[in-house]
Amino acid sequence: MRKISLYVLGLCLLPLLTLNANAEIPQADLASAFEKYLQTDAGRESVGKAAQAYFKNLQEQSRKDQEDREKGQLEDQFKNPVKMDIGKSPVKGPATAKVTIIEFSDFECPFCTRGKTTMEEVLKAYPNDVKVAFKNLPLPFHKNALPAAKAGIAAGNQGKFWEMHDKMFDNQKTLSQEFYEATAKELGLDVAKFKTDMESAETIAQIEADKKLAEANGIQGTPGFFVNGVAVKGAYPFDHFQKLIDRWLGKTTAAPEAVKG
Repeated sequence: MRKISLYVLGLCLLPLLTLNANAEIPQADLASAFEKYLQTDAGRESVGKAAQAYFKNLQEQSRKDQEDREKGQLEDQFKNPVKMDIGKSPVKGPATAKVTIIEFSDFECPFCTRGKTTMEEVLKAYPNDVKVAFKNLPLPFHKNALPAAKAGIAAGNQGKFWEMHDKMFDNQKTLSQEFYEATAKELGLDVAKFKTDMESAETIAQIEADKKLAEANGIQGTPGFFVNGVAVKGAYPFDHFQKLIDRWLGKTTAAPEAVKG
């Protein structure tokens, strides 16, 4: 605060110092002159403008520093992308895609609904070059997230993960066991097997493995993504992913093996 005050004080005293450029002003006299200056409309206006300019410059410098840090981090990630196995995760898109996006998501998270929409845009824009792998990261404060993750895996065991995935996101506010079973029936699944698979040890293990993988790679909230190993933390819009994808596609005819499938 003292540095700020001295800076603002210096700016405000410029008119006084200019008028007395060739005079030596005792500190007490300078302080008295400043006090009188502050009692005038011009003085108060000067202080306000000086403080406003100072904090505006401070914010601008802070923003620039943050941008520089983010650019540096992004360059580091392109040089050293995270290597991550797709494992048993369901995948949408061509097996030969040059860019793999690994998505960590929560079926009850409203921001993940945005992520779903963005991934649909990405796959539509890059039908031959991008594939998306889905991993579960059910957050503990979403009561329906874990059961929904189980339902997705159970539907996937019968080849209907993406259909169940879409139904759950489209009906996010009405998720329940009754909803999962009704949707399984609607999708033509063996409902008895579906219910058994939801609670199987293998299903629980797959979800836990996804959660540990997310934690190990700095994903604590949802949605989180890795674009050929470059992290995107949050529900960023299509154009953010487009820049990363285009960079990977432009870097080489076959993007580096950032993700092993």
